[in-house]
Amino acid sequence: MFTVALVLLIVADAYFVLTTLVDLFPFNNVREAKRSEQITEVSVNGPVMLVPAVLLGVAGLTGLPVLAYAGGGLELLVVLGGLALWWLPYLVGVTVPWATAGTGESWAGLHARTYAKTIIVLPARKDRPRPNLEHMILHILILAAAICTFAAAGAV
Repeated sequence: MFTVALVLLIVADAYFVLTTLVDLFPFNNVREAKRSEQITEVSVNGPVMLVPAVLLGVAGLTGLPVLAYAGGGLELLVVLGGLALWWLPYLVGVTVPWATAGTGESWAGLHARTYAKTIIVLPARKDRPRPNLEHMILHILILAAAICTFAAAGAV
């Protein structure tokens, strides 16, 4: 389970960086995001998403499961943040205050500019922004990584 968790943590972070910086239209719509937005997103979230892998790795080397549990907890916070950002607006029409920090745009405006033209498999709910396939996959990867990290922590 340790190896599975570590691979999932690294794959989730790599997937995030790839889909934030590389234009894979219509899967993502990097071409519509400002380069400064991309750089900020990767420089803030990329390292945060890498810390659980580091904690799990150190836990494996030192035999300290508390580090693996801390990594799992951080990964759980990452997935909860992603779910709040994407699913609250879609399901209940509530946008988290940090959704567009520093962009000067509303979440609906940012979504319309950068995500609305991507692959979206969910049905429309009024005029609410919908999670796109790219982010649905990311959320699944991060959630699976968090679950596996907790399972691995129990075995350290």
